Amino acid sequence: MIETRTRREHRVRALVLAAGVLAGAVLVTGCSEERDAALKWPGAESNPQAVTADQFGAAWPLKPDKGKVACDTTPYSGFAITFQAPDGKIYALNNVAHDEKGYPSVDEIKGNSGKMWRLRSFGMQICSLERTRNTRSTPPATPPSSPAPDTSRPARPVSDRGGARRG
Repeated sequence: MIETRTRREHRVRALVLAAGVLAGAVLVTGCSEERDAALKWPGAESNPQAVTADQFGAAWPLKPDKGKVACDTTPYSGFAITFQAPDGKIYALNNVAHDEKGYPSVDEIKGNSGKMWRLRSFGMQICSLERTRNTRSTPPATPPSSPAPDTSRPARPVSDRGGARRG
């Protein structure tokens, strides 16, 4: 009976160890994808800017593996962020591009994985780049000059009583 108990304990330990190794392998694979997605992020350099799935790693959210992200100003709501697929079709990455510019939603070409917010955030970086360029090219505003004092009427004397009445 002691031998049977020991064998059971060994089997249970072996099963627990095997389950632990399997769970660890799954976690490491999942973590490496998340790490890849967190580390890969291209810098915004131009508007529009070519992007590829390789630049975003596991965070790439679209079926086409490359395209162009662009930022366009609108008269009402700010910035329309778009993605141009390799076939030339343009998709809206934000509501401004969809609602005001009339582009179809990028969800039409969304893949099975990845993070759409990463591509949208990259688009916002391009918009910030564009805003910075526009700000630098605009000459600084000069403050309005203060009007000259009116010297046609004599100045009123200032009371030193403080305006309080005693009663």
